[in-house]
Amino acid sequence: MKEKELKKLLDKFNAGKCTEEELALLQTLMDQLPRQEEIPPVVSGLKQSLWQQIENQTINQPPVRKLYTNWIKVAAVILIALFAGIFGARLWTAPKAADQIAYQVITAPKGQMKQVLLPDSSLVQLNAGSSIRCQVKFSETKREVTLLSGEAFFDVKHDATKPFLVHTGGVTTQVLGTSFNIKFYKELPTIQVFVSSGKVEVHDQKHTLGMYTPQQQLTYNKQTQNFSKETITGDHLLSWMHDDLILDNVEFKEVAVYLQNRYNVSFNNVGKKRKQQHYSVRFSNKLSINQVLDILQLIDGRKYRLNGDTVNIK
Repeated sequence: MKEKELKKLLDKFNAGKCTEEELALLQTLMDQLPRQEEIPPVVSGLKQSLWQQIENQTINQPPVRKLYTNWIKVAAVILIALFAGIFGARLWTAPKAADQIAYQVITAPKGQMKQVLLPDSSLVQLNAGSSIRCQVKFSETKREVTLLSGEAFFDVKHDATKPFLVHTGGVTTQVLGTSFNIKFYKELPTIQVFVSSGKVEVHDQKHTLGMYTPQQQLTYNKQTQNFSKETITGDHLLSWMHDDLILDNVEFKEVAVYLQNRYNVSFNNVGKKRKQQHYSVRFSNKLSINQVLDILQLIDGRKYRLNGDTVNIK
């Protein structure tokens, strides 16, 4: 990406006008930066805070408040200089075509899941409305994938010579060969990593968040950077890949996220009533959206009406 294009992208971000694809691209660039260049501590702090603003700025949320505007401009100017230096150096050195790395973005559209075979024969199951970014061909030293948004189950082929890394926001999960699930929805406040088999190590940009073994889950708060580790009984966390969707003790916002992606609908007035209520629900994949809405109406007493692709809640 040229300096002019990068500045245009950051200007759009500062104005709160980035599309989902542009926010995903900016997240990817931010994620790559610390691995490419040594960043002074003061700039690292700005980068971390700007990262959080990117996480919070989605298409369905109101624009960033004026309170943050001047600060974001300062951080953006510094990051433009850093990005420009990195990409300028690459252009100056003029790498050979054979040395250039090609990437691809793979998306499961809303309403359907997708299975992806990676270059090393590892398998990724993408939930509806989810996207990953990966190299067309992995390097000789490591295998790297970025979960841009949504949820994905990774079944990683063992290779002791090439660690497998999944970058998710500011969190990186590293394995040699195992299977695990990562949940990273922009609408939700946390990133979750659940291990199905083997062992994984998770860290953010500053700390190691520990080793995780089967049935253990990491829950990482994107805003506070606090995390917790717990053991989960049962297999409901992976139910989205099978016949039923099982959600246990979750807020309605999480229920809405799953249903919006599964049925390609949007919810209107979500969360304006009963914010603190938690739901434990089980939906068969064979149910229509109207049948699901009937069940929700019985659970909380609100009226759910489908108008085109919008669900109005009263």
